[in-house]
Amino acid sequence: MATRGATYETLRAELARGTVRTTYVLYGEEDLLLDEGLEAIVGAALGAADRGFNLDIMRGTEADGRDIVARASSFPMMADRRVVVVRDADKLTGRDPELVASYVERPSPTTSLVLAGTKPDFRRKPFLTVRREGGAFEFRPLQEDALVSWIAAQVARTGRRITPGGSALLAAFVGTSLRDLTNEIDKLFIFAGERKEITEDDVSAVAGMSREFSVFELQKAIGGRRTARAVAIMERMLDAGEKAPVIVASLTTYFTALWKLTDLRRRGVAEKEHAAAAHVSPYYIREYYQALESITAADCERAILSLAHADEVSKTTGQDVRYVMLTLVLGLCGGDGAEAGPDPRNIATGAGV
Repeated sequence: MATRGATYETLRAELARGTVRTTYVLYGEEDLLLDEGLEAIVGAALGAADRGFNLDIMRGTEADGRDIVARASSFPMMADRRVVVVRDADKLTGRDPELVASYVERPSPTTSLVLAGTKPDFRRKPFLTVRREGGAFEFRPLQEDALVSWIAAQVARTGRRITPGGSALLAAFVGTSLRDLTNEIDKLFIFAGERKEITEDDVSAVAGMSREFSVFELQKAIGGRRTARAVAIMERMLDAGEKAPVIVASLTTYFTALWKLTDLRRRGVAEKEHAAAAHVSPYYIREYYQALESITAADCERAILSLAHADEVSKTTGQDVRYVMLTLVLGLCGGDGAEAGPDPRNIATGAGV
């Protein structure tokens, strides 16, 4: 397994100390944070008045390796540094990576070359060379507990506040994309008007789906072995256009967190450390504990396997997705004491409902 890069926090700490490198690789799936990282480097290297002559932004899908090297080798104009940014650098082809690699071996001391991409190949130069020098920084999607804090911080920057439940519900609705979350937060501000507090009801209204029929409530129903309730929520979610892979991904995260909590308890880890270790919002940790009253580690393992199977079947076999998902819910709610639920064959055809 490849070694992970340093994090955004490490990059910010370096720049705060006045350390500006000659070469960087910024990569990862969280594009909003990656863009913030790019802006942080540019801001540390250049003054606002210097950008016009000393900032070049190129794309690996269009740029020529010789042009990248030529611009990076140029002296800054009326400034101490210049910055050359190559977006989609992981898509450089032909001899272009070799040309850039030759520059990276002996970079200009007055230029910061930033290679940005989603999945650069660190087995090859120039990415390998930059990482060896400590200049590779990874921007990963935030876990659930960190998402809730991030949402609260984004709202607080405007002088407003969002309730903990509102933050958790927004994260459950939108997922891990910070760009999508930012868009939803902007909508919440418009919806709330002059009000300073954003609530769960606001999030439900803006997200376009009743809180009663969300993946968040689906998790609670499954965790409580309330089969009929879980089936009803699943049906409403599918009717509203929710995609099966998204639901499966959310439920997989849920059961993974439950499994981690059972392991933490088994190892005697202090309860105050559970939320962070399992990547669960502290606001909802008690609901996870309640679920563990009837769900074991073995149940979690079986659930994760069932979710993987349902995901594969729904994508590859042509089976009716509704039937697959409702059968999945019945299986996830199974076990001693489970509330009786309807036959998925009837549900899928509309019979007996």
